[in-house]
Amino acid sequence: MHVRIKKSYDFTNDRGEKITAPRGWIGDLPDQHAKAAIKSGHAVPGDPQVLPEGDPEPDADDLGAKTRAELEALAKERGIDIAAAKNKADVIAALRAA
Repeated sequence: MHVRIKKSYDFTNDRGEKITAPRGWIGDLPDQHAKAAIKSGHAVPGDPQVLPEGDPEPDADDLGAKTRAELEALAKERGIDIAAAKNKADVIAALRAA
């Protein structure tokens, strides 16, 4: 089934391999995984003949534009533990997961 991934989606394929369909990816997923991704809000049905317009899901929070120091201050303000964060991407992931 052809889908457009709105939020990163993880699944295990038939060989037991962990697969991550990244945000913005457009393509075919096995039907059971595509349906699960759509149902969970991670994907929308995609038309293979139509290209998306712009970013599939703009960053409303614009976390990527902030410095690591700004992100750390935001995490502290929100009471989010980022002690395990090794880089800026990890801090952003922790903020979005909370």
